[in-house]
Amino acid sequence: MPRHVPCPSLDHRAVRRRVAAALSQEGPERRNIWGRRARSAAVLAAAAVALAGTALGVAAHLDVLDAFFRGDTAPVEDLVDRESLSISDKYFSFAVESSVSDGGTAYLVVRVDARTEEAAAALQGEAFFNMDTFIVCPVAGPDVPLSGDDQIGVPDAGSIRALMSHEMHIEEVGEAATGTSRTWRILAALGPGDRYLKVRLACMEPDRVLTVPLSPAPSVTVEIGAAGPGMPGLHLAGGGTVRLDTVTLSPFSCRAQIWRPDPAEDVSPLLFFLTREGTFLTLGQTAAQQSSYLYREDGTGSCLYRFERILDLSRLSAVVFAGTAYPLDGGEPYPVEVPSSLLPFRLPLMDRLSEDAGYSLSVQALCRALGASCVWDEDARTAVCTYRDTTISLTVGAGTALVDGQEVALQAPPALRDGVLAAGCQVFSDAWGLDCFCPFSPDGTSRDGWIVIP
Repeated sequence: MPRHVPCPSLDHRAVRRRVAAALSQEGPERRNIWGRRARSAAVLAAAAVALAGTALGVAAHLDVLDAFFRGDTAPVEDLVDRESLSISDKYFSFAVESSVSDGGTAYLVVRVDARTEEAAAALQGEAFFNMDTFIVCPVAGPDVPLSGDDQIGVPDAGSIRALMSHEMHIEEVGEAATGTSRTWRILAALGPGDRYLKVRLACMEPDRVLTVPLSPAPSVTVEIGAAGPGMPGLHLAGGGTVRLDTVTLSPFSCRAQIWRPDPAEDVSPLLFFLTREGTFLTLGQTAAQQSSYLYREDGTGSCLYRFERILDLSRLSAVVFAGTAYPLDGGEPYPVEVPSSLLPFRLPLMDRLSEDAGYSLSVQALCRALGASCVWDEDARTAVCTYRDTTISLTVGAGTALVDGQEVALQAPPALRDGVLAAGCQVFSDAWGLDCFCPFSPDGTSRDGWIVIP
C-alpha cells in the first residue's frame, strides 16, 4: 500500500468498542441486536482489476432498493432519494448513491472511487474495509456538528463515537466493483427525531462529510393491548406468553411494543398479517431475516423485524394476534382463524449428515406439515419440493441443491435413511422463509426435536 495514500487499517480497539456497544447491557436493558434468524454481514471480496496506464474503470450505479430488497419494490419507488451526494479529496471520491428510510432505519448505498493509481491499489487492498472504514451518525438536523473523535474510553456527548448509529450493518456489493471503485450497502438504526445522516469515509479529511436528508416512509400504528402466545424460542420451546401493546408497520419493517409477564423470558409475539383478499402472511413471507430485540427488567420491550420483501400496506387489512384481527384503519377487532399450516410445528430430529453438519430433518415430513408439494424421482434419487412459488431440488449425495434452477451449496449432501430423505434445514430456511431450529429440552441438557415457524 502506498505510504502517502491515507487509508484505514484495522483498529482492534475500535472493533472491540463497536461490538461491546452493540451487545452490552445498558442499565436494566438487554439487547439482542441480531436476533435468532439474522444473517451475519458477509464481506464480498471485489476482484482487483489491473489498470492500463492511467485509465480508470467506470463504476456501476446500484439502486438502494435493488441492494436491500427482493421481489416487487414498485410500492416504494417514489420514496427513494436518488440524488447522488459526493465529496472528494486528492485520492478518493465518496458518494451516497441513493437512500431510503422509515424513521427507524436508514438504508443507503455508498461508493468509493479512487482518483489515482496509488489510491486504486489502496482501495483494492484487504485492509481498506473494516468496521471503522465508514462513519455514519444519525442526527436531528443538518447543522449538528461532528466534533473530535475519541479513541479510548467513554465518548464525549458530542463526539463522533457518541453520535454513531448504535446498530449498523455494512456489506460490500462485490458485483458492483471495478478496478477503481467499490460499493457498499449500509443499514443504520435511527433514534427518535433523527432526520439526517452525517456520513464520511474515515480515511478522508474530517471536514469531508456528507449530510443525507431522510424522508420517512409512511407507517401505521395499530393498538392491540392483548395477551397471547409468544414465538417458540431456543430456550422456550412452548413460546411463553406476551402482551402485545402496539404494532407499527412500514413498508420496510414491523416494530412490536410488548410486555412480558415473566421478565426473565425473552419472548416475542406470534404475528400474522391479513390481506384485503383474505389471505394470511407470516413474518417469514416478508423474509424478516434481521431482527432486533430490546428487553427491560420491568417486562417491557420491543421487537423490530426488518423485511427483505417490501410490505405493501395498501394490500393489508389487519394485524392478527392470538386469533384476533386488529384492523389497520382502527376499526373494531374481530376473531379470525389462522390456517394450521402457518402455525409453528414440531418435527423429530434426524442424525447428522456429516461430522461438521447439524441435525437433519425429514424432507417429506417438512413438506407435509407445510402443505408443500414433494415429488420423488426414484431413478434420479431426487426430490422436487415447491412452496410459496419457490422450487427446491435435492439429490441424494449431491453437495448442491437447485433453488428455482440456481445452484446453492449445501453444508452436507442429503441422504436416504430407512427410505426417508434427510437434509439440512438451511436451504429451506433461506428459500422458503422458514425459521427452523432445535430448541433445548426443559432441563437444558439436550436438543428437543425441530421447531419450524413458517
